[in-house]
Amino acid sequence: MGKKTASHLISKVFSYLLFFLLVISSSGWTQPVTGLAGGNDSIQIKLVSPSSVESVVSKKPLIKCIIEGEFAPSSLLVLLDGIDITGAIEIESGGFSFRPVQVLPAGGHTLSVTIQTPQGFQVQKTFTFNTRHTSEFEEAYSGNNLSLLYEAVIEKPDDVTSIPHSKFLANLNSNLKVKEKAWSLNFSTNIRFIDQNLPVYQPEKKGLNLANYLLTIKYDKSPFTVGADMGDLQLNETMNTVQYLARRGGRFYLKYDDLQVNTFVVHSQQVFGFREGPGIEGTTDDHIIGVSVEKTFVEGRYKLKTVYVTGGEKGSSFGIFAPGGGKKGDVIGLFGTATFLEGKLNAEAEVDFSSFDADTSDEFDAEEDIAYRLKLGGYAGNINYSAVYEYMGSDYEVIGNQGLQKNREGFSLNGGITIRQYHSLNLAYSLYHDNVDDNELYPTVYTSQAMLTYSFNGIPNMPITLSYQHSLLDSTDEPDIAYIVRTDTDVFSSNISYMRNRWNLALQTSHSIQNDRTENGNDSTTTTVTFTPSYFSDNFSLTSNFSFNRSRFPNNNQRSDTYTVNIDMRGKTYHKRISYELAGTYNRMKASDGSAEQDTFNSNFRISYLLARNLWGYLNPSVGIRGLYNKSNDRVYSGENEELVFLFVFTADMPFSF
Repeated sequence: MGKKTASHLISKVFSYLLFFLLVISSSGWTQPVTGLAGGNDSIQIKLVSPSSVESVVSKKPLIKCIIEGEFAPSSLLVLLDGIDITGAIEIESGGFSFRPVQVLPAGGHTLSVTIQTPQGFQVQKTFTFNTRHTSEFEEAYSGNNLSLLYEAVIEKPDDVTSIPHSKFLANLNSNLKVKEKAWSLNFSTNIRFIDQNLPVYQPEKKGLNLANYLLTIKYDKSPFTVGADMGDLQLNETMNTVQYLARRGGRFYLKYDDLQVNTFVVHSQQVFGFREGPGIEGTTDDHIIGVSVEKTFVEGRYKLKTVYVTGGEKGSSFGIFAPGGGKKGDVIGLFGTATFLEGKLNAEAEVDFSSFDADTSDEFDAEEDIAYRLKLGGYAGNINYSAVYEYMGSDYEVIGNQGLQKNREGFSLNGGITIRQYHSLNLAYSLYHDNVDDNELYPTVYTSQAMLTYSFNGIPNMPITLSYQHSLLDSTDEPDIAYIVRTDTDVFSSNISYMRNRWNLALQTSHSIQNDRTENGNDSTTTTVTFTPSYFSDNFSLTSNFSFNRSRFPNNNQRSDTYTVNIDMRGKTYHKRISYELAGTYNRMKASDGSAEQDTFNSNFRISYLLARNLWGYLNPSVGIRGLYNKSNDRVYSGENEELVFLFVFTADMPFSF
């Protein structure tokens, strides 16, 4: 922990805690407001404003009610659109008023007022009213949240170089919306400022930067819809073409009745900040361009879609690894779905043709290949089923879809049944193999898996699940003995949970047996038991995890035991002004032959005090202390390391809208 003494550290921490106590004692508390009391048993609740007849033009309309009669002040409950606003209302002579701090969404609203008479009778009245933001636009508002973080080291060891001595981070989250009739415009962004004495992790940079943004313009009036998006997009076309592609660029789409056309152009590399531009300018060498046309028939029961995507990547970027030179390729896909017998039979088919050059700097041309799949499934009463057949060529690749599992062929089956609501049985089987071109230089490895799962829900708050899984790896046509794979694995597992009130107790167990049928004989068994109790309340939560894992290796008569404990505790107290967090992980691993024995303990904790709530109507500043404690002990090689870090933390949260 360095050369400084423990007494010096304790005195420093004590000084900061004393500072917190002085802040707490100097901050003022808002006195509770006294309610009203009438003189008779008959209570009348009237809405003075807004008008329940005409639409009110206001982003933050004044809500005012008159209460006539005697009632218990502490029983007053006011809900606006289902949200409790009782603590924010202003008690006035003969009633109460409330003006929202944030912009109230346009449209219809419901105000519910509930009170109780001294005799114990409850009276409730519900009002409705409508608002629009301006006379020109139904909606026109900007919702924002500015968050600030400042951290400064109180104490840390000299050898801890990953934590900066000081750090300042500011983030502005902004959402703008304008809407009138069929037209709408949405703009969202996160602007970030960061400064610290150490380098920041890529792709972030010090100073002011743009984390993300998205601009959407749309006209929607049935049966015609047209729209455009620009910024950080997520694109999904089909499973084997473009799926979950998150890039910066632009998209334009239009829909008329059952016909939809979608086009996009995005930067092929991951970009961050202001410097990369909107992502739509450039060529197909560093951009991905796509177009799709989709048509539905017979009330949506049949759908046909065609996709074309082309583009290239010039090299590696954040989250993308591109060895060698650049990449370039294109793909054409056909996709269709059909629904028969009211959902009892659903069909899905896709065929795709790709041309892909994995390295544009070499002398080899692009490789062409094909991928296709067919899926059937459906349900009939308490029975559900599905069957999938897939083929993906060894040279099939698509720009921007790195998750494709090429060089693969096989099928999977799945079926389930529910019996008397309490019993569920599910059976799944799959068989796949690689080396679809039968290349003599490589073996063909078959992977099969069968799984049976039983679930019981007959005991209230106590679901039970039991499962058995058998997996097999088997190679054929091996060019050399080193390529031989023969492995069977059986896994038995169970899961039982008990949920009552705020408690949730879960117990998971599993036991696996691996049989290596090659000459190596690397058999093994693994047993894992995990207990996860958790408790949740309004101002306190506790989640813990206790796990034991034992692995045995009969070939050399060895075993390895691992014990793991995780705890996460969070809460608020002292009128929700004091917040605290404590999280830690303890891990102990020991091998029976004495080759390994190690303990690790990692924890972090935080305590903060809310200086003011809604200061000037917006600001919520807090001060606190955050700590890190890490310790590792290698009992075999007598290596021990211990770190204790204390940081002063100031945070502020300021939501505002206009």
